[in-house]
Amino acid sequence: MLIAIDASRANLSEKTGVEWYAWHLIENLKKQSIKNAESEIEKNVQFVLYSYKPLEGELAKLPKNWTEKVLRWPLKRFWTQIRLSWEMLINPPDVLFVPSHVFPIIHPVKTVMTIHDVAAARFPKSYSWFQGWYTIWAAKYAVHNLWRIIVPSIFTKKELSGISRMGYKNIEEKIKVIHHGYDKSYKKIYDKIMINQVLEKYKIKNKFLLNVGRLEERKNTKRIIQAFNHWSQNAKPEEYNLVLVGNPGFGYEEVVKAIEESPYKDKIICLGWIKTEDIVCLMNAAEVFVFTSLHEGFGLPALEAMACGTPIVATRGSCTEELAGDACVYVDSSDVWSITQGITEILKNDELRNTNIKKGLEKVQNFSWEKCVEETYGI
Repeated sequence: MLIAIDASRANLSEKTGVEWYAWHLIENLKKQSIKNAESEIEKNVQFVLYSYKPLEGELAKLPKNWTEKVLRWPLKRFWTQIRLSWEMLINPPDVLFVPSHVFPIIHPVKTVMTIHDVAAARFPKSYSWFQGWYTIWAAKYAVHNLWRIIVPSIFTKKELSGISRMGYKNIEEKIKVIHHGYDKSYKKIYDKIMINQVLEKYKIKNKFLLNVGRLEERKNTKRIIQAFNHWSQNAKPEEYNLVLVGNPGFGYEEVVKAIEESPYKDKIICLGWIKTEDIVCLMNAAEVFVFTSLHEGFGLPALEAMACGTPIVATRGSCTEELAGDACVYVDSSDVWSITQGITEILKNDELRNTNIKKGLEKVQNFSWEKCVEETYGI
């Protein structure tokens, strides 16, 4: 059996949620493959990783039954639909696994794809016209035509069921919920020197609120800034910063405008994309992690914050409730005042804060990439 995996997103140098999901899944599949190398089933299974450029770093270290195949393509777009489709036509594998949103239009009968969310259906204004249409079309086509679909949460499964309009029985057979894991480098750090070095690196001198994610409309960055404005009015004599980690996304111009109009703009620090080890230190140092996206399919940063012992203010009615349960303070993400109240509640109530931290550290133990990979490989 030849199992092929689209590794193009996992091979990007600046990875975020979907890219890290693909990377961790492939790396842990390798470990499982090595562990089971002597089994009769495993001896007959070969893996191939597709990418448009040579694999880099750990991704390039392959077990003996793994190979890489570089499918070069001169354009910045259409690699999946043209180059990968051509490969599927002339050299089809037995099973194709696509760990991101987009599948090649020519694909094997047994194609498995992970759909991480259907945010484009809920918040079309957060996407360009083509990106929104393409994402929704791909999700609907996948549910009706691909062999198996993996989703990261029950929340996403329900939303996907709604837009696809399939019967309940077909949905249950085809769509499988497999929760993500999290990178175990996200953990409590007791080395104050290490944390202080990172804070000095980014010139963070005060207590701070932290948000990690693209700076865009769907991530609700503008309202987070406005809630920080309200909080800062009553924070004296304590000085607080708002630290935003992530690259610009759709609607970034509104984020820039919100920062420029903020009376506390000198206290808002935008760091762009930064390395995982630095994010871990920032999460350990943050007073609160503000995770009030308008829509998430899973909410990996919530797991990471819980693992670091950071209290969370999160969106009510989202996938975060499925993962974190009562370990967060939940707010109406469409209401700036509700977000402000949530921040105030977690910062002013030490008992609630400590209880939520403890609950978060306990709940995060239910998630691991090893478990995710075992269930994925089973499919």
